Amino acid sequence: GYFGVETSTGLTDFQRNYGLVTDGTCGPETLKALTRLSPMVQGGAPNAMRAESRIRAAGPNLSDKVIVIDISRAHNLPDAHSETSDIIVKDLAQRIAGRFGATGVSAYLTTSSFGSADLQEERERARFANELRADLLIAIALDYSENPEAKGISAYFFGDTNHDTWSTTGEKLAGLIQREIVARTGMTNLRSHAKTWDLLRMTRMPAMWMDIGYVSSSADMARLQDASQRDLIAEAIVVATQRFYLTPEEDEETGRLNYADIKAKLREFPAQVGPGDPSSGDPSSGESALGD
Repeated sequence: GYFGVETSTGLTDFQRNYGLVTDGTCGPETLKALTRLSPMVQGGAPNAMRAESRIRAAGPNLSDKVIVIDISRAHNLPDAHSETSDIIVKDLAQRIAGRFGATGVSAYLTTSSFGSADLQEERERARFANELRADLLIAIALDYSENPEAKGISAYFFGDTNHDTWSTTGEKLAGLIQREIVARTGMTNLRSHAKTWDLLRMTRMPAMWMDIGYVSSSADMARLQDASQRDLIAEAIVVATQRFYLTPEEDEETGRLNYADIKAKLREFPAQVGPGDPSSGDPSSGESALGD
């Protein structure tokens, strides 16, 4: 999280109710007062329990969800690889949006200006997702390494190991997407990790960042330049998102649920897909810079 308007208002209210000077500053006296508060819940993690309750309350169907798909860029990406990264990631994002749209999801694509990994633009995209009241944010990027042998996919969610705080729902979403992609593509599993990146830290909804391979790896690039592999990754992300909303009783094992199963569920519970939405309709809709 971050110290924004809502946190400032909450801090001022606490100071007023506790009889402290209401200066909106978390100084020594305020910190001392906070440490005197006794926990109201014993056992388990209250924040995690509340977050999971919100997910259950949202219901299992994707048809009413709002999802932001962020076309991201590795912070260490050299300019020489920017165009290749942008083309592949944009194409994949469009395939994901097409599949989401066909299930009734309102999918929004966001990105920074070409060739930029500017942190201010990243914060603005997080702010857009918050203003949209999106249910989820899924960021897609290509990683880079000076070591040409480095390859594989990795997922990230908000977490600060120094302060023992993290997004449990972001961790769950990242893990599901990571495992579904590995099960379908056989790409090297670099697992999921906690990060304090702005796009993950400043978003209010469950958010994850997916590095779908290394632009510096010939093995990863051979896969990602194959349209059928990009289709597999797109399907894996949609399936993992559906699993995110299923109860443990409804959930399937990794790699078993597919896009056709999700469409079949829609026939049981019909949803309205907005006409004229470029992300709706056939999964392969949308302009592809790489072709089919």
